[in-house]
Amino acid sequence: MKKNRHIFLFIFLAFILVFTGLNEAFDLVQCNMRRNYKSMEDRDIQRIKDKIADLEKDQIKDVSTVKRLADQYALLGRTFLERKMWEQSIECYLNAEKYGGNGAAIMYALGLGYANRGYERDSETDFAKAEEYYRKSLEKKPGYDDALYGLGILMYYHRNGKDEGLRLVTELAMKNPAYYPARFAMARFNYENGDLHRSLQLYQQLQQDLDRLPKSEIINNFKEQCSANIARITTELSVR
Repeated sequence: MKKNRHIFLFIFLAFILVFTGLNEAFDLVQCNMRRNYKSMEDRDIQRIKDKIADLEKDQIKDVSTVKRLADQYALLGRTFLERKMWEQSIECYLNAEKYGGNGAAIMYALGLGYANRGYERDSETDFAKAEEYYRKSLEKKPGYDDALYGLGILMYYHRNGKDEGLRLVTELAMKNPAYYPARFAMARFNYENGDLHRSLQLYQQLQQDLDRLPKSEIINNFKEQCSANIARITTELSVR
């Protein structure tokens, strides 16, 4: 997103729960990386690379070796994804796919990698690949929460598909009300579509549900941003 945004949307990655403003709509893995353990992570990466090199030594590979290669490439891809190293992550997941790793989670991870790289590069080609892999993920696992959410965000902001984006996050929010990022997205999309009353109603319902949850850093941040959004919309409605 190019201009400043003040209504917040929460972004969810399958294995990292995080939050960000919509001025960074595709910064999907913004989080406190374990920087004190960088050297340990580097050793882990090298260890996985060594395993892959060992498995790839022989030209003829049995079924078990091929599966292990797919698994190791996927593990390495996930490590790069967590570190926001999109290029390396995409390369690893493509190798996992080459070795038969074509399940919903790998297809989703490829969608996520391309989406993030596309946002950084402002690349329509990457956004198209992200859409392709999100849809492949949903073909493998219909109703997959993370793929629905990722595709919804992608379509709304980067694929000229606002109606489908809203439909997807609404479907997800209705199916799984505890997937709070989808509910933030649904409220946000209604706000951007100009339906402030509907957006306010959705944020108020979300706040009521969040108030029932045990306190935690994540939930407190959710509640803080939800309250800020409600206050902003209420102010905008009062001056109409």
